[in-house]
Amino acid sequence: MSFDLIRAKTADGVLLDGSLQRSDGVDNSSSSTVWLLIHGTGSNFYSGGVLQTFAEQLARGGHSVARINTRGHDVISSHSGGAAFESVSDCVHDLRAWVDELIRRDFSRVVLVGHSMGGVKAIFSQAHDPHSSVVAVVGISPPRFCHAEWQSSPQAAPFREHFCRATELVESGRGGELMLVQQPLPLWLTAAGFLAKYGPHDEYDFIPLLPRLTCSTLLIVGTASVASSPAFESVPEAVRQLQTSQPHLHLKLVPGANTGYSEHLAEPVRLACEWFASVASGSV
Repeated sequence: MSFDLIRAKTADGVLLDGSLQRSDGVDNSSSSTVWLLIHGTGSNFYSGGVLQTFAEQLARGGHSVARINTRGHDVISSHSGGAAFESVSDCVHDLRAWVDELIRRDFSRVVLVGHSMGGVKAIFSQAHDPHSSVVAVVGISPPRFCHAEWQSSPQAAPFREHFCRATELVESGRGGELMLVQQPLPLWLTAAGFLAKYGPHDEYDFIPLLPRLTCSTLLIVGTASVASSPAFESVPEAVRQLQTSQPHLHLKLVPGANTGYSEHLAEPVRLACEWFASVASGSV
């Protein structure tokens, strides 16, 4: 197993960093496949947590794995980058650049795996800009960006306050001003960025995007998140409804798990590997 720091350049000129662990396996199918891991909001390619465990377990199993930055890495990065300033839709440039880079490195099959916002980006990118080398998508606790569900939830009073404040700032010409929000998660965001992500247009709600994906897709969600957050409450039922017409769409629930899988770190990779083995064999 070799380890390299790697870099990709997007079509609009953004340089992104990552790492690649390449399998030494001789099996042709395994050696031509790479798992591409996409971090969540405010994180990066070397952060600990569920994706670190995911990468370690994949490597131990003889799989090639890349962990990469999107331009939304960290909370605030150079040149007005980071989660505070990002436009989620730019993920189509970031992920195409990374898949192209991995193809340049002699892989032919890419499995996109995203945690939290990374899961949304994986789905969004393949709905809007599908890459022929992406053979599967795995979303680990992707949150819904559904404005109506946040507005109607009894748990979401802080969200409603943030939305009103962001609207006031944008309407007064101060959309670039940073706000410290507490819900859906503690984070600095520009007022315009908050409305872009959480406004009523629902551009980044991944549920309506799922029927546009043509590759096998697995969603993994913890039941503690479903019970405690408007971002996940409706996900299981919404996915089950889609499954009646989308045979390539699969759902796995992890009992008791939160969004970070703090007490269940090994479950997402176990479920994903078992599922992808079934996909590769044609049994699902």
